[in-house]
Amino acid sequence: MKLMSLKAVASGLFLAVGMAIGTSASALSLNTTALKANSTLQLSADAFAALEGANVSFSTLGNAYAGAGTVIDDVLVPSYILPVTEAAVSIGWNLKLSPTSGEASGSALSIKRGSNSFALANFNIDYASEQVFADVIIKGVTTNMAVYSFDPQSDLKIGLSGLSLTLNQTLGNLQLTTQATDTFASALKLSAPLKSALGGLDFGTIKIDIATSLRKPVSDTAFTAAMMVPEPSTYALMALGMVGIAAVARRKQA
Repeated sequence: MKLMSLKAVASGLFLAVGMAIGTSASALSLNTTALKANSTLQLSADAFAALEGANVSFSTLGNAYAGAGTVIDDVLVPSYILPVTEAAVSIGWNLKLSPTSGEASGSALSIKRGSNSFALANFNIDYASEQVFADVIIKGVTTNMAVYSFDPQSDLKIGLSGLSLTLNQTLGNLQLTTQATDTFASALKLSAPLKSALGGLDFGTIKIDIATSLRKPVSDTAFTAAMMVPEPSTYALMALGMVGIAAVARRKQA
């Protein structure tokens, strides 16, 4: 009788989430736009010092916003909050939960060095490859690529009650991929020594914290190149162009 009851409970659980138990894991994607679900990119002290020394700065766009940061050796090292908009988990035949991916769609970071800049947007953590993917936007052109590799730094804490997911974990040893290093160095016009230093940096950690408490829903609309705000220098060039056109028009009229 107890066995029959357990089977009924298990069947009800999987019917509730629209899945059936099989010999392999089943996937479940959950929208977290209305949950208190954030990923926090905390730069390492070494990365911050190297970027600052190369006159590289970060600013937030879209859903992203600046975090409290961390004081290391009397220096405030910045952090950036990227709201999680979707999380996917796999549920094994033994009901073991494992994260498969997490998205921060609509969040972006603008990275600048002088008049050169690019943006990272729409982050996706892929647990299978242990890489962080993002759209890299350079001069209106968007390319999706693996930006960082990572190692799990803290034990995974994960739970699922109905369709409510809780997850807490820190991913560390963020290393730029070869493609990302080449792309960033080209976009920011870094010298060979600076490029080499960039590729060898541990950029810090990403802390993922998904709770059942609610927040004001964030947009899960992808951040695009069209949402980029032109630099002041671009406005100046546009103004000069308009002045030039007006001058040519006046000469023709004369």
